[in-house]
Amino acid sequence: MDDVTIAKMSDSDTISCPRCGATVGIVDAEPLARVPCPECGERIRATRFYNHFELRETLGSGGMGTVYKAHDMQLERDVALKLLRKDLGPEYANQLQQEARITASVNHPHVVQVFSFGRDHDQYYLVMELVERGTLDDLIAERKKLTEEEVLRTGIEVARGLRAAYKKGLIHRDVKPANILFNDDGMAKISDFGLAGIVEPHAQTSGAIWGTPYYVAPERLNNQPEDFRSDIYSLGATLFHAVAGRPPFDGETMSAADLRALKNNPLKLKDVAPEVSRPTAAAIARMIAPDPRLRFDSHDAVIQALQKSKRILRGESEPWRAKAALALAAATLFALLLFGWVFFVRPRAPAKSAAMTSATPSFDVNREFDAGRRQIIDGSYSKARATFARLASETKNKQPIYDWALLNQAVAALLDQQDSIMHQALHDVENAGTNNFADPSLGTFLLDIAKRANARSTVALSDVPDHAARPFALFLLGLTDVQLGRFSDAEALLISFVGSQPRQTLSWIGEYKPIARKYLADSQDILKWREQYGSAKTTTEITRALNSLQDVIGRLQKNTAIATEALLSQKTLAARLRDLEAANKPAQEKQRRHLLARETPQLTAAVKAYHQLVAKYDFAGAAAVMRKVTVTDPSLKQTQDGYQNAADWLVEWKATLINDLNTHGYNGPVAANNIQYSGAAGATADKLRLKIPHAVAETDWLKVAPPILLTISSSFATNADRQWRCGVFAWAIGQTEAAQRLLDAASSAKPSYREARKFFDQTKR
Repeated sequence: MDDVTIAKMSDSDTISCPRCGATVGIVDAEPLARVPCPECGERIRATRFYNHFELRETLGSGGMGTVYKAHDMQLERDVALKLLRKDLGPEYANQLQQEARITASVNHPHVVQVFSFGRDHDQYYLVMELVERGTLDDLIAERKKLTEEEVLRTGIEVARGLRAAYKKGLIHRDVKPANILFNDDGMAKISDFGLAGIVEPHAQTSGAIWGTPYYVAPERLNNQPEDFRSDIYSLGATLFHAVAGRPPFDGETMSAADLRALKNNPLKLKDVAPEVSRPTAAAIARMIAPDPRLRFDSHDAVIQALQKSKRILRGESEPWRAKAALALAAATLFALLLFGWVFFVRPRAPAKSAAMTSATPSFDVNREFDAGRRQIIDGSYSKARATFARLASETKNKQPIYDWALLNQAVAALLDQQDSIMHQALHDVENAGTNNFADPSLGTFLLDIAKRANARSTVALSDVPDHAARPFALFLLGLTDVQLGRFSDAEALLISFVGSQPRQTLSWIGEYKPIARKYLADSQDILKWREQYGSAKTTTEITRALNSLQDVIGRLQKNTAIATEALLSQKTLAARLRDLEAANKPAQEKQRRHLLARETPQLTAAVKAYHQLVAKYDFAGAAAVMRKVTVTDPSLKQTQDGYQNAADWLVEWKATLINDLNTHGYNGPVAANNIQYSGAAGATADKLRLKIPHAVAETDWLKVAPPILLTISSSFATNADRQWRCGVFAWAIGQTEAAQRLLDAASSAKPSYREARKFFDQTKR
């Protein structure tokens, strides 16, 4: 790669060459592009800022735009910034912002978090969680296909993310390998919710289909409404490709008609990948059924089917293993009881031990325990509490399963912020004591951590005893600290838990790590905010603190002790800010009056000069006059911006009219210098070329009455943008009724003009 000098781009349109100091124009340069110095030839890579985000590295590009690794200069963290295509104008902004707002509310470990939406350099951008492990698309390109277990795990995780989003009213519309990302732990996350349907809203009716044809649901091709089952189809097609190494149909086409025919006859997964198990093939076949009614009827059903396939793949439910497992269980039961782990060795077959059958005959202890854990992992805390309470009732005095059921019930209660239930479960552990344990050390350890968690006293990391069950103690005590607002203490315990390696016999404890990671991230987020803004005192400092806290709250899990603490801090700070503003209001009002007295004459003089230049059709000069004015009062600044925008539109109006006359001419009466002409044949910036029999005559623009120019330009106003510019010209020449009519038409056809319309309604020419 050629040597490139790095230079930072400010908000100006130029930078200085680091080698020779020459001015280098960068207004048209793409972010991070290499721009040659016109003097010395040095190739300069300019670092672009979008508001307080510094672009540092290009991560990828697609139909929506380009994704960059960026640094948030306010919060000092790396993020992913998706810079949307420049042709996505204001007409899409409101819908994009609404989609981003809804997506940001989906706080789920398998959904890429959206932090904010903004605009700078006349481009819209989304700021998202940075996920750097790559995409499923990258894995397929690198390895051609993935193992069946990897694909099932990815499918389950993505389906969970889609389910969480659907609960907020979102469907994805563009599930595909490129939109499935992996974090450093290999966890799958789905990104880009809802945006595909915004970019090309009319693609369905054009004969071609927007999106990746391999994964598009047939109903989009048929111009039928899409719902969550369309996402299920796209996920199924994605999983088919990942496990088979090829998409679910032959042929490459972008024609909607051809795609319909192909998708109505998808390939059979077992035909192209015979090594894939039948349950997995059946689940994916149902996901990609051409008729939505034949697909799974919920995300839960998809998850359950894929989980079942995963269990069968691991041999946990295959009939031929059951008999062997029963014999093995009988032979090893005594040895297992000596170590106290009989209920937590995860056998590959659903064998029933003697201890299991000692409960209610129809009650499967291991199955119930697994169900409760899955409910915790899935966030169904109330169901998990009920499951573990039922398990404890069925196994009372049968250790260690009784204590483990109660301790997991306490975890579910903590996560659900049900303190009384948590304390009762821990009291029950204390009351049970250490009797009936084959391994007395386990009984002593479980009793000790129950007492520590119930005492609400701080437990240092070094005070947690060393034991095989120590990872669970770290998790439980860390959650207890979170519930009590001791986030620093929780941080140390949760970090240790996340880094722990539970023994094989207790491997299920490690499945709680994703929960711990999220609570750890939330704790660190709020601790960092406290460190930075905890001493805020002035209105400016408190305002910054509130803005930052709002961002933090957007990232936090909802309905947790950390979120409750953050909301309380927000409420307290807001009240303090109101008190300060009330106390400072008289002084601020006095300061504003002084500011208005100083700045109003400047703006008034500029407006006068502005109107004089507009009357001469020198719209560029009028714009320059407004740009030179410096005002800081918000109301004056708003007025200045309104006049500035109007001048810019007038510049466009004149340029467009000149082009129209030179291209098409105008046939119609035109009066100038007391002479009636039959039309206009062309124009320059200074002259109009008017038609006379067999020739043309040139005359100054000022010789033609403004209403005639309005009539001429209006004859070419065939779309909202042209109507808008004609309306601005009508406003500028005092044609109030014509201005209102034209601006109304433009605003109705293009709602993005409605905000700008307020200036012309409120301001006289």
